[in-house]
Amino acid sequence: MLIFLHLALTSYSQDLKSLLRKAATTADSADYYFGESKKLIIQPEDQAEFDFAKNAYHANSGELDSCIYFGQRAFEYFKGKNDLLKQVYILHYMGVAYRMAGQYEEAINSLFQAIPISQQLGDLTWQGWILQGISLNYHDFGAYQKGISFGQRALEVLSKNLEKDPRSVAIALNTLAINYDDWGKYDSAIFFHMQVMDLKDRLDTLQFSFTYNNIGNTLIKLNRLPEAKNWIQRAIVITEKRQSQGNDESYDLATNYTNLGQILGKQGIHADAKAALRKGLAFAQQSQSLEKIKDSYQALYEFNKSNGKSDSALVYLELLSGIEDSFFNLQSAKAISDAEAKYELAEKERNLTEERLRVQQSRFAFMTLAAILGLVGVLGFHFFRQQKLKSIQKDQEIELQKALSKVETQTQLHEQRLKISRDLHDNIGTQLTFVTLGMDSLKASFSNPPGPVLNQIDHLKTFTKTTIQELRDTVWAMNQSQMTFEDIQGRILGFTENLTWKEDLSLEIELDPELEKITLGSFEGISIYRIIQESLNNALKHAQASVISARLNKDAEGLQIIIQDNGIGFDPSSTSGNGLTHLRSRVNELNGSISFHSVSGEGTRIEISIPLQSS
Repeated sequence: MLIFLHLALTSYSQDLKSLLRKAATTADSADYYFGESKKLIIQPEDQAEFDFAKNAYHANSGELDSCIYFGQRAFEYFKGKNDLLKQVYILHYMGVAYRMAGQYEEAINSLFQAIPISQQLGDLTWQGWILQGISLNYHDFGAYQKGISFGQRALEVLSKNLEKDPRSVAIALNTLAINYDDWGKYDSAIFFHMQVMDLKDRLDTLQFSFTYNNIGNTLIKLNRLPEAKNWIQRAIVITEKRQSQGNDESYDLATNYTNLGQILGKQGIHADAKAALRKGLAFAQQSQSLEKIKDSYQALYEFNKSNGKSDSALVYLELLSGIEDSFFNLQSAKAISDAEAKYELAEKERNLTEERLRVQQSRFAFMTLAAILGLVGVLGFHFFRQQKLKSIQKDQEIELQKALSKVETQTQLHEQRLKISRDLHDNIGTQLTFVTLGMDSLKASFSNPPGPVLNQIDHLKTFTKTTIQELRDTVWAMNQSQMTFEDIQGRILGFTENLTWKEDLSLEIELDPELEKITLGSFEGISIYRIIQESLNNALKHAQASVISARLNKDAEGLQIIIQDNGIGFDPSSTSGNGLTHLRSRVNELNGSISFHSVSGEGTRIEISIPLQSS
C-alpha cells in the first residue's frame, strides 16, 4: 500500500511540526510523540494539525474509528480555511481506513467527495490517485468492470505526468491488471503487468514488488506453476528487503506467501505449502486487511479440502463465510450505486454551473461593446441578449432533465450498457493505452532511431488502424437497436476487404437465405460478427491458407457457422492460445458450442452452433 504523508503544518511552533511528523511516521514511538505534541497545542490551528496527523496515523494503522473521528474534526477546520490539499489528504486517508475494514461503500463515498476538491486543486497526481482508489474499492467489492472504468480514467490522468511521476503510472497499470485478473481476463492482466515492467528502468525495483507477485498470481490461474513460483519468490525477496528497512509490508507479504502456498500445494509439496499458507495468514492478520484475511482463509480452505482434511476445511469455510457476510451484501451494493449516481449528478450540475458562468461573462463583454457602439447598438444587442439567454436557459433545463432521467433509469439500462461497452473496454481502451505508452517510450529515444525503433513505429501504426476499425464496429453496433444477418455480412465483407492482401488468396462468405428473415439484438449481432471476425483473423494470420470460406446456415437449433481453410492446421489438443480462448469465451456468452477439427498440414474446420434469441 502506498502511504501518502505530507504534513504542511502552519503552526507557529516548529517543535510541534517536528513532533507531529515523527508521530505520524514512527509507529513504535507514536504514542510518545503524540503525547509531547499535545502539550504544545495552544491555538485552534495547532489542534487541527494534531487531528490531521492522528487521522493519517490511524489510517495507516488500520484503526478505523480513530481515523474517522480525528479526520472529521480536522476536515471541518480545513474546509473553513479552504485548504484544499489537506481536505483531499483527509478524505484519502478515510478511504484507506474504510477499505482496510471492508466498508467499501463508505470508502467510495469519501473518494467521490474528494474528486471535485482534487479537480479544484489542479493536482494531476491527486486526481489520478483518487480515481485509482475508487478502482481498487470496486475491485475488492467484486465489481471489476467498474473497477476497470475508473482505472482507465486514473491511467489517462496520471499518464500526463509520466516523466515526473512514473511510479503513480505503474500503480494505475497494476490496478487495471488486478481488475482484469480477478475478472478472468488473464491476457489483459498480463498485458498491463508487462506495461509496468516496461517502466522498471525509471523506477527502483523496491517500488513495484507488487507487480512480480501479481504476475505470479495470474500465472497460477493459468496453471503455469514453475513460472508463477519464480515470480512470487522474487516478489518475496524484494518485499522482505523493504520490511528489513523498517517498512510495514505485512499486506504485501500476506499476498506473497498465500500465493506461494497455493503453488506448493498444487505441486504436491504439502508441508511447505501448509507453512507458507499459515505464514500468509499471520501477515494478513497483522495487516488488519479484511481482503487479505479473506484470501488467506480461502486458500487454507481449498488446501485442506484438496488434502481430505474436511474438519480443518470446514473451520476455514466458516471463517470465510463470516468475512464475506460482513461486507458483500446487497445493501452495500446499493449504497455504492447510489454514491456513484450522486457523484455523476453532481458532476453534471457543476458543468451546468460553469456553463452559466461562461454565459454571464460573454454577456458582460457584449454589453460593454454595445455601450461603445451607441444607443442603437445597445438596444439591438439587448434584444439579442434576451433571446439568447432564453435559448440557453431552455437548453440547460433540457440537459438537466436528461441527466436526472438518466440517473433514474440507470439500474434498468445497466446490464445492456455494460454488454455493449465491453468491446470498448477490452479492445479499444487497451489498444489506445498501449499506443499512448508506446509513443511516450518512443519519444525518449528518438534522436537517432535505429532499425528496431522504426519497426516499433510501423507496429504502432498498424495497431492504430486496428483500433480505428474496432471503434467503428462498436459504434456501429451501439447505434442500432436491431440488426440483420445482411448487416453482419456487409460488415464482414468490409472487414475482409482490408485483409485480403495476398494475390493468391480466395476468400468466400456464404449466407443462408433463411437467415435474411431474422433480426438480432445489437449485443447478439456484434457478438456473432466478432466470432466470425476473430476466426477469419486466425486463419489469415496463422494458417498460411490460400482458400478460406465462411458459411452461415440456419438449422433447427438456430445458427450454424462453419469456417474452413486449407492452411497448415494445428493440434487442437495441445493449443491454448489467447485467440482460441477469446473465441470460446464469446461463443459461451451466447450459450453456444464450438469445436475445432484440424490436423497439421491438412487445414482447419471450425464448427460453431449458436441458439438464436431473436426472430
